[in-house]
Amino acid sequence: MILPMRFRILHLMSKNKGLTGEEVMAALKPEYGTEGQFKKSIIDTHLLSMKAVGMIEVCDASLDERGELRETFQITDYGRERLKYLPKKWQD
Repeated sequence: MILPMRFRILHLMSKNKGLTGEEVMAALKPEYGTEGQFKKSIIDTHLLSMKAVGMIEVCDASLDERGELRETFQITDYGRERLKYLPKKWQD
């Protein structure tokens, strides 16, 4: 069963200390790589939306080799509470 992408990102964040958008894309490519919504711009939108509602937060920020902002995100306590809405097989 494939989860809605935002829930899958939240689940992924719960299993890692911190992830960038690129790391999220790399991790989810085997599951979502053939879907039309699997684009960097959409992943970034999901991350910003999840940050805006408090499910994830920025834990590190730096500039990449091109001088662009690179943020690393981690799940918040509020985000962990939302994991209870995942199907049972996705809960630990």
